[in-house]
Amino acid sequence: MIAALLGAGTALALSIWGCGGTENTASGSKASVSISGLYPDFDPAETRYVSRCGRHAAPIQVDAGAGTRVAVGSTEPRTGAIQVDPGVQPGEDFTLAVTSGDDRHTYEVRCLPADFPKWRFQGLRPIDPGLFVVSFKASRDARPWVIVFDHEGVPRWWYSPDTRALWAQILSDGTVVWARSFGDGYGLDPRMAHEVRSVSGKLVRVVRTKGEIIDGHEFRELENGNVLVDTYAPDTKVNLSRFGGPRSVSAVFAEIQEVDREGRVVWRWNSRGKIGLGETGRWWRNVLSNGKTSVRGVKTFDPVHINSIDPRGPDEVVMSARHTDAIYGIEHSTGDIRWKLGGTETADSLRIIGDPAVKDFGGQHDVRVGEDGTISVYDNGKDRPRRPRVVSYRLDLDEGTATYLGQLNDPRITTSHCCGSARPLEGDGWLVSWGDNPLVTAFDASGRSAFRLEPAASTFRAVPVPKGATTVAALDRGLERMEHGIVKQRVQEGPSLGQ
Repeated sequence: MIAALLGAGTALALSIWGCGGTENTASGSKASVSISGLYPDFDPAETRYVSRCGRHAAPIQVDAGAGTRVAVGSTEPRTGAIQVDPGVQPGEDFTLAVTSGDDRHTYEVRCLPADFPKWRFQGLRPIDPGLFVVSFKASRDARPWVIVFDHEGVPRWWYSPDTRALWAQILSDGTVVWARSFGDGYGLDPRMAHEVRSVSGKLVRVVRTKGEIIDGHEFRELENGNVLVDTYAPDTKVNLSRFGGPRSVSAVFAEIQEVDREGRVVWRWNSRGKIGLGETGRWWRNVLSNGKTSVRGVKTFDPVHINSIDPRGPDEVVMSARHTDAIYGIEHSTGDIRWKLGGTETADSLRIIGDPAVKDFGGQHDVRVGEDGTISVYDNGKDRPRRPRVVSYRLDLDEGTATYLGQLNDPRITTSHCCGSARPLEGDGWLVSWGDNPLVTAFDASGRSAFRLEPAASTFRAVPVPKGATTVAALDRGLERMEHGIVKQRVQEGPSLGQ
């Protein structure tokens, strides 16, 4: 359940830019040493760090007190003030060995890639430890990145794909998956696919839909090992004249496919005939002004725009459609729409109780179903008289109602044209990407801001790593293997599923 956010927080506990670092001193041990230029701040109990290693940032500085000696890599131990020259290339690691009498501790420091993007992190309140994934391209000429951060704002794993990644996540088996992005808005480019890789960079498989080009908006892992993905299926006989469009034109309709590990489609659902064209409502002006040319050279229009999928119970799939301002509950066994939340009113619409919003959703994204069946959604609030929010509801299908449970906002965010996500964290917190705003906010169980991460560019989603899926040590081993040459197989070397 989302509690109402009462404020932006109190004084900052930590604020760092991703180009330097703060200094800390070893305590509670025999060693007397302080080290600056590391992420996270130096703590004798923490053994793994990352650093800019003096590249476009302050160098790593060590101050070893009397009786304490520090060795950098294989160099001789020294005492006093030491400016560290790692002697390694970007992406590689080295060690700092701290000795005081019989007490010896070794710390591993990995140098960030030379062009690793800047980031800013603000720690506001304690939050349960965890990892999360973001992806972005800082500028037109910059490399794309998939990055795993921890709850202290420290990058623990990174990879630069051959193509831009729309969004990324770590799956339950510890592999990483991301959707290729070619800037087409939805699945129009035949190169589109989801790449699944090990954390050492090895290509495991490529996932596509059958029949049409896969779209990148969803890759929902199911307990049985299958995945829910989406595509935009064209229909060339659509009359849009009553909405101000052509009498005979191609439109694309949302299609959901459940694909097994061998690439077989075991279930599919298409919105054609299920979601009426009239439900696009206020979005028609936008839809008709943004026609896309398909790979077949045909201009198409997108009246639905599916952007997320999540299962709800054994016989229901929940779908978000941006261009109808609505969420739909689809019966798995029959394909019928059981309920609708938001958008133009239909016979399936639920009555919303208690929501203070003047108008319902505005181009929402990332609908998710809680373990108790509640619905949460990142509501962009596009062209609505309010700021973007994360909002949750409890559904009562017998009564035909959706009861408002609460919402979250960040006072820095006033608009959100597209994109965005809201995912639960361990300890009943939330992790929110604010769409086309370069900000990720974590909230604690009371709805208070716990940290803010400002990446160099916006991230379509920020996705927590599933509990038990991987560890910082496993991620570092993956980086180590990439450092030693087990990297980036070409895409065609991996198996392709779903074609």
